[in-house]
Amino acid sequence: MEKQSSQELSIENKSAGFSRVEKPKVAEIQLQLLPYDVLRDILSRLSIKDVVRMSTLSGEWRQQRICHPDLVFTKDTFGISTDPDPDFTKTIDAIIRDTDTKRASWTAEFIVNVDSVLRPLWSTSTTTTTTLDKFAIEFGLRRKHKYHIDRWVNFSIASRAKYIAFDFTFDIDCAGPGCDQYKDVFPLCKLSGPSGSCVTSLVLGYVWLKLPPSFCGITNLRKLTLKTVSISGGDLQRLLLSCALLEHIDIEWCSPLSSLRIGQELCRLQYLRVRRSELEMLELHAPNLTKFEFDEDLAQIVLSDCLRLSEATFVSNMRTQEFNDYDFDDLAFTFTELALPHVQKLFLLLNLDQVLRFGENQTSFINLRHLNMNLEIGWDPYDDSWAIGFIHLLQLSPLLEELELHVGRDRFCPPTMRMVTAVQGPLHHHLKRVHMSGFCDVLGLAELALYILGNATALECMVVDPVAYAETLHTDDIYSVSKAGSIEGDHYHVDQNRMFAEQILGSEEFRHIVTIL
Repeated sequence: MEKQSSQELSIENKSAGFSRVEKPKVAEIQLQLLPYDVLRDILSRLSIKDVVRMSTLSGEWRQQRICHPDLVFTKDTFGISTDPDPDFTKTIDAIIRDTDTKRASWTAEFIVNVDSVLRPLWSTSTTTTTTLDKFAIEFGLRRKHKYHIDRWVNFSIASRAKYIAFDFTFDIDCAGPGCDQYKDVFPLCKLSGPSGSCVTSLVLGYVWLKLPPSFCGITNLRKLTLKTVSISGGDLQRLLLSCALLEHIDIEWCSPLSSLRIGQELCRLQYLRVRRSELEMLELHAPNLTKFEFDEDLAQIVLSDCLRLSEATFVSNMRTQEFNDYDFDDLAFTFTELALPHVQKLFLLLNLDQVLRFGENQTSFINLRHLNMNLEIGWDPYDDSWAIGFIHLLQLSPLLEELELHVGRDRFCPPTMRMVTAVQGPLHHHLKRVHMSGFCDVLGLAELALYILGNATALECMVVDPVAYAETLHTDDIYSVSKAGSIEGDHYHVDQNRMFAEQILGSEEFRHIVTIL
């Protein structure tokens, strides 16, 4: 018995020995032993938010002075909540004071966090180890923060960043004494000449620009974005002409600009966007311009020798106003005086009354192949006359092959069942594909669809989607089919809209062409 017990105990011990498998020891990695390029590659695979968090937790990472190639600092980078959460039981003055106090606290937190990331790099900013791809400050800073801004500008230049952004338009609608613009002249001269030779893209927001006589341009600048920038027409002209490699210009909410005339050729310019600025007159020579975005604030446009202009976008700032609130002459120039004979793609964001205006237009889009129109429809129109203007636009585009028509989601009129007949118009011999979203019973929409089905002799397919995707009221972005799946549509009244579409377009006559989603 004793011998058996001893054997059993031995077996149990062996079994126990096999059951306890020792974990292999993991060798500790000494960061300082890894090559710099390896460490930088590790950082580049992380978001700047993760890198900031890691640097906060690990003093060893901070000591390595390894710089993420993309230093983009926003409120989200540091998890700063900027929700004012006002106490409406207080007076308006008290709410403003509380908001200003919170805003000062957010700003102080943002500045401290940025400096904590950059502090280990200050002493190495002139070496190749801190070369950046991007350096961006996107927060609502003002002129009282000039000391910090100037230091960050110096760092971005010393680190030879290719993309530099100082965008202070965040919280631009704030009230109170702390919300003045950065009116100390932004030190753009520091980017002039050899010191800014690495900069290829520059974004400036809510600053004041005044070019000194010594400014000689940003040598390799290819992309320039100005948002809510105070700059004179003369200085803007100097800035553009002194940057010989400019390919992309984006100007929005800039003042005081009355006119911009550039007699010299901008031979490399490919993209131009001018929106919501006081600029009334634009004249330039850009033989390689391919894309142009604008609005009705531009009262006169002269684009000389722009033979490669293939895509144009027009967004109306007055599309949310009522019929009698504005003068249609403000829109008349757009397509009567501005010739776009070479445009192959045209994107429009208008309201129904503005579409009707096309009935008086005589400018032909002889090379237009693709038309995308986003329609702002606040309330039901009185009749379907706007559809006549749309048909006239189709007449002016004899070679049009693709049509997208997207009704805005902010339509307040309830659906009603009614009789529908096609709008009368001429034949169209090239239109092949049509996509309509936000399809509903608004007067003129179904009538237009029936017109296309009856008169587009080359039509291959028409897709009708009762879901509205276009945000025509709250944003200037234009919806297109290419964005399908990335935007959540408005499903309000979608069942009634689908039923209406089936009633009007679901007959056997159209089944080989029409697809109702």
